Amino acid sequence: SRTLYDGTALERGAAKRKSVAASASAVSIVAAEANNPTLLQALSEKILDVDVPCATIAVGCLSNYVSFYCGSNDDGIMENDDVASDVMAPILLQRLQSSLGTIHSMMGQLQNAIDKKDTVNTNKKGSATKAAPTASDIIDKQWPSIKEQWSLLSLSLITLAGLIENCPKALQRLGVNSFPQLLAVMPLARTSLDFLSKEMIVSGAEEEKGKKKEMVQPIMDAVTNATRALHSLLDDNRSLITSLPLGNAVSELQNAITTAEFPNIAKLHASGSILSLRRVLVLEKEIETKMSLHCEPTAAALQSCTNDVILPLLSFIFDSFTNDSSDDSPKQLINQMIATSLQLSTIKNDADMEDEIVRKVNSRKEPARDISKRQKKMKQDKKMKEDQKKQQDDVDMDVQATKEEKDEKQQEEAMAFVEEDEEEDSTENKDDTKQQKEDDLQEELDNIVSNWKTIVGSHKLALELVANLCSGINGNGEDEEEADMYQDDDEHMWDSDDEAKLVADSKGATDNNGANAIISPLEQAMYNSMTAQHHLPEKVLHFFRKWVEFLPDTTNVPALVSQDVNEVLSTCALCLGNVLACNLSTWSSIGSEKNGLDFFWLQLVTMLSSSTETSNPESTTSQPHAITSVILSMLQNQPRSRTLVDETTLNGLFTLLLHADANEALMQTQCNIISILGVLCSEPHPASIDAKVCSALLQRLSRSSIDDTNSSNNNQASMKQSVIITHEILNTLMDMYGDEDNCHDEVFDKENVLDHFKRCLPGFKRRIKKVNAAANITTAKEEVNVWNETALNTSRFIKYKQNGG
Repeated sequence: SRTLYDGTALERGAAKRKSVAASASAVSIVAAEANNPTLLQALSEKILDVDVPCATIAVGCLSNYVSFYCGSNDDGIMENDDVASDVMAPILLQRLQSSLGTIHSMMGQLQNAIDKKDTVNTNKKGSATKAAPTASDIIDKQWPSIKEQWSLLSLSLITLAGLIENCPKALQRLGVNSFPQLLAVMPLARTSLDFLSKEMIVSGAEEEKGKKKEMVQPIMDAVTNATRALHSLLDDNRSLITSLPLGNAVSELQNAITTAEFPNIAKLHASGSILSLRRVLVLEKEIETKMSLHCEPTAAALQSCTNDVILPLLSFIFDSFTNDSSDDSPKQLINQMIATSLQLSTIKNDADMEDEIVRKVNSRKEPARDISKRQKKMKQDKKMKEDQKKQQDDVDMDVQATKEEKDEKQQEEAMAFVEEDEEEDSTENKDDTKQQKEDDLQEELDNIVSNWKTIVGSHKLALELVANLCSGINGNGEDEEEADMYQDDDEHMWDSDDEAKLVADSKGATDNNGANAIISPLEQAMYNSMTAQHHLPEKVLHFFRKWVEFLPDTTNVPALVSQDVNEVLSTCALCLGNVLACNLSTWSSIGSEKNGLDFFWLQLVTMLSSSTETSNPESTTSQPHAITSVILSMLQNQPRSRTLVDETTLNGLFTLLLHADANEALMQTQCNIISILGVLCSEPHPASIDAKVCSALLQRLSRSSIDDTNSSNNNQASMKQSVIITHEILNTLMDMYGDEDNCHDEVFDKENVLDHFKRCLPGFKRRIKKVNAAANITTAKEEVNVWNETALNTSRFIKYKQNGG
């Protein structure tokens, strides 16, 4: 909906609303108008207006509301949930049905007009009549009205997608009713695109290509928004999927994926819908019935679409990503974004400087024109006095000459006034030109950012789909413990038997992560296709490496880009974590004799070494964090990979661990390293390695355990980072020296681990209380409970060791 409205202003308003959530009065001031139920109902009703521009504006307003304001507030309460579900949802469905019917009818009329033209031309062939209109002439005349309808449909779809994603009650109301209408968008879009391709012959001229692109853009937007709404509707919605009359839904979604003209993001959303259906109707059902469903028509169609259509699409997405400098590459988009931003900033800085000069003049409370008139009058008075003096000194001066001189002066003054008026007009034209240039640059920058967001969005969605494919079906897990079970006194601490059970459970969870996952026959067939035929795990790893190397230096890179790169890296790390939870040891890499496990390890270690050498450890980018996250997943899920860690890799981890606290990215990297060291020490290992690990952890613990009196300059964020690091190290050391099988007591005594625990524990508890008091309690409650649990376990661990444990 940003094509009609200033989304940036709404984002600022929404951010302001969230930042002052503690003040009810402030919230009501910021969002009072947006959350007015009467206004929302009136806008919803205007969506059905027969005046298309009016309906478009109304749905655009609601789209912005749904995107920036609709959803739960900080207390978890839905705002205007009833209006969204009882008013907006049914009206949007009516609008969809009406727009689909209107577009279908208008496309039929357009086709009939072209067919009639061809018939007339055939009958009058050879007769001397004026030239009949061509197909392009007819399309140029009728298409603007059709384009309006597609734009209205696209905005309605994006509003519907926002309701599905942000309003659970509206999702329940939409349910089965919206599914067939969303599906109907795709064949209509495909028919419209086929019609344009057939009737419009576009030459190589850039102008004609631009015209064609402008004509089809609303159709592309509508397809993207429809597939997004479908994906959101079906995602993790078992009750809806089991109640849907699928009909030809699978074939329509498959056609959407294979339609070459559709954008990649739409194909990926359609793929997500197929995978959601497959998970419920194939995988879960196969496990429940304990029977193979390869002969059941729906299951066979979903499985075939996954193996033969979705996997090749994902493979293409990862293969097509490039770091080169072609016009449409992400790297080139960044360069264009930086250059355009600099030009725009220069113009705005010049305008600010001019505004500052005007402000200073206005501060004298005298308009600039009055100043000019006053200065001119002073000059005229001075000239007049000089003339009078000259007349007194030379009374014999010829009268006619004096008159001519005066006439000449009057002409000069008149010309001066004309020049002044022309100068004012020129200044106004110059200001208009500057404003036009600024507007053009802003539009160019918006287009560049939009293209960048499209690429990043498609990459993240592709990674999420692979993660979904590799997630499997989990068995029944144990019930979670209550969050408030951890009390702040020693009466509730566990005994030594509980400690042994905790260590054993921790080790078992590490060694058997994913053991509850059940692999059905069709799931195993998909794994085989994914690895043996498409080599998808290896392609995701190469894709990950390209993004790791995308921004070696963040100097002059827009914050928007840096944030998006971090999100892609995090999503890719999560995806690779799921990949590594599969049976990677049986996978082979392309063109290498190493099996998948060895290949993955070599690539990850090389990436980590390269990222730490070429980037500043205090950078806000998350390359090392993402890489160490994947390494941790590999060590947890593939025990054999622990034997691949050599001394060089271990020393590199120590170096990263001992960097000073700097930012969130480095803190997360260090947390991963601490967990990696804990996993490595859960295996039998020599005392020399144990001593190195213990020494490094204690050094980092000491720096994170500075007394509060020496950390007065630390802000809340750095104090929280200190608490998190301390929490991770204490848990790792307790696991290391609470496991009797792999415990090196001599190292524990030599390094004075117990004394370190005693010194750091009081400060750790104080910092927990300070962070708890300063942070938002509703968002930090679970985290604080975990920290308190660690503090209590540390107290119990100290007593356990003092008693000879």
